[in-house]
Amino acid sequence: MTAEEKILFKLRKARKKEENLAESLKKIEPAESSEPTHDPEILTPEEHFFFLKMGLKSKNYVPVGRRGIYQGVILNMHLHWKKHQTVKVVVKTFSPEEVKEIAAELARLTGGIVLNIHEENTIIMYRGKNYCQPPTEIMSPRITLSRRKALDKSKYRDGLRAVRKYIPRLEQDLELLQAQAQNEVEVEKEVAGEIQTTDSKSKLQLANSEKLREILGGNDESIDDDPNVDLGLESDSEDLSDIFETETEADSEDRGEEDLFLDIFDKFPVETARESEEFEDHLCQISRDSRNVKPLSKNADSPDLDEVDRLFLHAASQLKRSRR
Repeated sequence: MTAEEKILFKLRKARKKEENLAESLKKIEPAESSEPTHDPEILTPEEHFFFLKMGLKSKNYVPVGRRGIYQGVILNMHLHWKKHQTVKVVVKTFSPEEVKEIAAELARLTGGIVLNIHEENTIIMYRGKNYCQPPTEIMSPRITLSRRKALDKSKYRDGLRAVRKYIPRLEQDLELLQAQAQNEVEVEKEVAGEIQTTDSKSKLQLANSEKLREILGGNDESIDDDPNVDLGLESDSEDLSDIFETETEADSEDRGEEDLFLDIFDKFPVETARESEEFEDHLCQISRDSRNVKPLSKNADSPDLDEVDRLFLHAASQLKRSRR
């Protein structure tokens, strides 16, 4: 089963259950009474305010639970009215609209007066000016449900309420699935259209490429047949070679510079023997002068000038020999 079929199955089942619960509620409801309608007493504003204030301050109350109104609730209210003029009816597990319906039903069954509905869950009722305790048949009327039947009624009512909340959810889920299915169909159509367009474009491209190949093949054949084309190409290549002609070897030799060799160093002037003798005399004079100079400090180390002179003389002679 698909998701849509499952939701449809649940929806049919829920609707069938709703019908069954509604029928069972109709069967369990009490028969309508042949008693006249309730005609409450008229209270002045001062009396209404006084009894309402009294009812709010009083601590006596009658609880109404999931069973709703049944014989025990009516009996308890009359027992409270035996000693008190007002009574609170605390209603739980019911909506504000249902609380109003319960207040009207209690006024009809008990003959009391509804003063106010406090905080949407507390009914304040007044017994009336000329109240006298009714007999037992009226205190627990037969037109109301028994305790057991009231419990069954509450079960049917709760089930019907839950089913009526569940059905709209199923309908919403079904609508969403149908919308998704429609979207998928539309997407598939769009994809198919795009595929068709791409196929047509590819076919056109293939046809154009084939035409180009045919045209190029015809041009190649015409070029092979015409010898004038080859001549034109050769002339163009010659012109290009004339334009980009390179330099010859002769030009490069003319422009080339001469290389440097070690023979050129021989052209530098060489010192003569006289100059070397003068240099030796100059060194000897420097050594004599240095001997006569006093040291600047006692700790200063004075070099051996004789050895230094010899070194300089030896170096000068070596230079002289190498230059010769």
